[in-house]
Amino acid sequence: MPGWPDFDHWFPPVEAAERRPAPPFTLRHPVEDDHIRLLGILSGWPERPLRPMLAGLLLREMSDLSWLAETDDGRVIGMLLGLAGAGRPEEAAIALVGVDPAFRRRGIGRALVERFVADAGRRGSTRVMAAVRPDDRITLAFFAALGFEPDAGPGTVHIYGVPASSDWDGPGEDRAILLRTVGGNELAGDG
Repeated sequence: MPGWPDFDHWFPPVEAAERRPAPPFTLRHPVEDDHIRLLGILSGWPERPLRPMLAGLLLREMSDLSWLAETDDGRVIGMLLGLAGAGRPEEAAIALVGVDPAFRRRGIGRALVERFVADAGRRGSTRVMAAVRPDDRITLAFFAALGFEPDAGPGTVHIYGVPASSDWDGPGEDRAILLRTVGGNELAGDG
């Protein structure tokens, strides 16, 4: 019927979001005094609240490998919490990476991860891991673009088409374990 809305009217094609330039920002390690401020900021960033994850002791113990992206006026626009355990010195882990929604798709998350990978290489780690929900397509795509690949080793099953570990973070909390080898190019990082 002429003039009747078609499929594209009701479901327009998905177009890539416009990439805008990032504001000038610097990367720095968090300090204990950042804790309360970060709790307030993080509650509005991700889809799932992260407040319980950011205990003061955890931030204190993770600060050497963690990074904040901060604008010239002191506004935190990105954060990466990272760690390296004594039991697995060859592996560094990204516990959390987040960017203020107003500043996403501007290279801030990439800068945080690349700085963390460079640090991990300087500290002797040969790989970096991140645990991601297998249904979180955006985060999976983000890490894939940075060279991370899902661990498809023993004990993994395909969940939402992604090799993942069932109940990895507790009952019903499946995770895809993403790995990236730390090579020579990270060792020369701009730290």
